[in-house]
Amino acid sequence: MINILDKSKCNGCHACYSVCPKKCIKMVADVEGFLYPQVDSKECINCGKCVKVCPILNSEKPDLTQPNAYAIVNKRDDVLKRSSSGGVFYALATATIEKNGVVFGATFNKDGQVEHSFIDSEHDVWKIMGSKYAQSKIGSSFILAKDFLDNGREVLFVGTPCQIGGLRAFLGKEYENLLCVDIVCHGVPSPKLWDKYVKYQEDKHGSKTVQISFRDKSTGWRAYSMKFEFENGKVYQKPHEEDAYMRLFLSNVCLRPSCHDCYFKGEKRLSDITLADCWGVERILGEKDDDKGVSLTLTHTKKGENALQSLFNSCQTRKVDLDKAIKENPSAIRSTIPHKDREEFFANMDLSILKSAKKYAPYKIGLKERLARLLKKIGEK
Repeated sequence: MINILDKSKCNGCHACYSVCPKKCIKMVADVEGFLYPQVDSKECINCGKCVKVCPILNSEKPDLTQPNAYAIVNKRDDVLKRSSSGGVFYALATATIEKNGVVFGATFNKDGQVEHSFIDSEHDVWKIMGSKYAQSKIGSSFILAKDFLDNGREVLFVGTPCQIGGLRAFLGKEYENLLCVDIVCHGVPSPKLWDKYVKYQEDKHGSKTVQISFRDKSTGWRAYSMKFEFENGKVYQKPHEEDAYMRLFLSNVCLRPSCHDCYFKGEKRLSDITLADCWGVERILGEKDDDKGVSLTLTHTKKGENALQSLFNSCQTRKVDLDKAIKENPSAIRSTIPHKDREEFFANMDLSILKSAKKYAPYKIGLKERLARLLKKIGEK
């Protein structure tokens, strides 16, 4: 029977939940809001499958190859505008759907919570696009993906590195019709905090949420905004460094314990493809950054490389130096350092989100940035 004694060794990947033959494992939120497996001892038959499938307890990695690195931009302006970075995910998703495949990824439910789901229509790709800085609930997605794979359907599965590790462990074998894509992940914040933030926004604006964007690029790719749109027509939008939730997230004060010692980070990964922002375009490509967004894409397998090669008609692709790209994206290889007040923050979760942000992630703006913003406002008048 699986028993979590050290929470830094559980990433909530749902592999144990998915493999249990008696369905006697539930994913239950702890006081911080993170999901952990809980076994019903009355139903458990002690088969040991939950322990054997855990990608951390059974942590021997297969031989992995050094990836190739590419900077990619989708040729469609509408796709690029709605993408967090360069729009490569849209191209991968539509290519899968064109082959009668299905795409699994994180989406928002009607309550603004983030959960994994699947789509099989190009019309629905927008639901899964865009960064979502909250831990998605996998639910039955691993089980559904296996059913599609066993029935010969092409499957594109996108998730955090630990979710891909959990899927691989659950499947237990390689599928030629499976393409696994992970992301360069800063870490996952508390779902409890996210739910609290959504409720705060809805109460403040007197309406339910209809659209959420963590990375709205109307203010620029680098200076992206948090944006909420509501049923009553109201809109909330703030630069990410001013938004209370984003400040808490980026300060590392609200992340899952396992994110501070992530087993799945590194240049070599269990995925076929890794997606990230290609920060430092001027230094990596030696050309001016137009601030519209560029994707950094790492291919780890021949399957991933072939999938990327098939996108050349829809995307502008340039091979780049891996070391330079990783230097601009340190979260690819390094775990986040815990905030010194992490325990105190979670002990004070009853504080309003604005007070929490002010106390644990204060917003500071330098004189240079203040002048730049003032000049921008003057230029807009």
